[in-house]
Amino acid sequence: MKSRWKSVVPLEPDAEYLVLASSIPPKSLGSTWKLFRGSRAVRRQLLAAAGVMGFSMLAEPLSKHYATLSVWRDEAALDAFARDHPHDQLMADLALAMGPTKFVRWAIRGADGPPSWSNALERLN
Repeated sequence: MKSRWKSVVPLEPDAEYLVLASSIPPKSLGSTWKLFRGSRAVRRQLLAAAGVMGFSMLAEPLSKHYATLSVWRDEAALDAFARDHPHDQLMADLALAMGPTKFVRWAIRGADGPPSWSNALERLN
């Protein structure tokens, strides 16, 4: 199930933005529940994060596959979010329970609108 795109700040048509897609594979159903519970706090963090333009999440619990898709003003804003709480704590708590996480970054123009999940998943594969 993919969440609807949540626009936090409107994209400016002439601006360039950083897109981040991540694939987060839990090793077991137990780690799936940890990820699912922690994602609520991280979603709240995203809504308040400086520099996030918008985001969406993908959850396929039976396949043990989770992914994120987000647009950022720049790399510094993304880095600040990743280092901040509760994201930092959730990643530390889940480190041993997750398979290898994959990250892909690319740039878009605001006029392109939010990135598509099909494009993100293609880049992740």
